[in-house]
Amino acid sequence: MARLLISVRDADEAATALAGGVDLLDIKEPDHGALGAATPAVWRDVLAVSQGRVPTSAALGELLEDTQHDDNLLARFQYAKIGLAGCGVRGDWPQRWSDSLRRLPPNVAPVAVVYADWTGCQAPPPLEIIHQAAGLRCQAVLFDTHDKSGGDLFAYLPTDQLERLVAIIRDAGQQVVLGGSLAGQAITTACQLAPDYIAVRGAACRGTRNGPLDLERVRSLTALLHANAVFSS
Repeated sequence: MARLLISVRDADEAATALAGGVDLLDIKEPDHGALGAATPAVWRDVLAVSQGRVPTSAALGELLEDTQHDDNLLARFQYAKIGLAGCGVRGDWPQRWSDSLRRLPPNVAPVAVVYADWTGCQAPPPLEIIHQAAGLRCQAVLFDTHDKSGGDLFAYLPTDQLERLVAIIRDAGQQVVLGGSLAGQAITTACQLAPDYIAVRGAACRGTRNGPLDLERVRSLTALLHANAVFSS
């Protein structure tokens, strides 16, 4: 059954997500883009709230931004993800990505990020990223959207294409995370692909994805995933 991943921007949102039954806390700053990195102070506060009750992941921005991180704090996370926007026009992106992942603390599992709207943000094609991820130590592959105003995951990747990509990822022994402005019926459709996690932010917020997390929305999302439980093989 798909578990619920929610991206939070501060300790208060983390507490709300935990109260609503979240399975994995992802920390990012939505004002800074699809994978905007939060400050070390936010990381510290959220980790203090979570207290190891659920796994945590950190968004580290885009590879070409070359953002600096506090390695001691980062070592307290289970997962970390780095976006590849702009890398599709660079021939050296596989080596740069590999070098970046090697610099992560050894206990932190990298998550490969496939942007469904890869042509718009000049990211590498999904299949290229998936093949590269299989040769690295990526534990999971996340499908996301870079432009949060341009439609959800299924506006860019049809279900049958996603099914084929998910099968390749599973054959490589990696976890599958489906995100990308998912809400309502799109979450139900995503559940039918039996991912390990459904990743949301906007669907759990009041108003826009920059609004505060709403406890009742989080609880509704938890119930929706249980109601659409499909188990991966």
